[in-house]
Amino acid sequence: MAPQGSLAEAFREPGRPYLSPHRIGEALGLQIESLAERARVSRNTPAARPQNESLQHYLREVLRVLAAAEDAAGGDRTRAIFWFMNEPLPDFDYQTPDALVRAGKAQAIIDYIESIADGATTGRADRDPSRPGVAAPALDDP
Repeated sequence: MAPQGSLAEAFREPGRPYLSPHRIGEALGLQIESLAERARVSRNTPAARPQNESLQHYLREVLRVLAAAEDAAGGDRTRAIFWFMNEPLPDFDYQTPDALVRAGKAQAIIDYIESIADGATTGRADRDPSRPGVAAPALDDP
């Protein structure tokens, strides 16, 4: 797949030094109110104060996980976004990456993705809890 450019640049607020809640929400298929809820900010914050630190922190965490997922998906941004929003992960009680980022576990998901890239294939029962390693089908399947 051809490179799609930087995720940060793709989701940047035009002419501003911060991420666009509207662009990220649109890419994830979310209404702006739902994005605000995930970021734990007022439903008006994305439109009124898109540079809000809490909102931007959440958006950066989403971006970090999407970047790792996109790399694992061979550069396929659409597949990475679908995986992020929909794939129930056995090693995380079948929660989606989206739910895990909302719970503040972005780094655990990045570690999980990296363990897949490193070839880890262990299941729940015998895994190291700090580096889970069950392959995510949506990222591995063609």
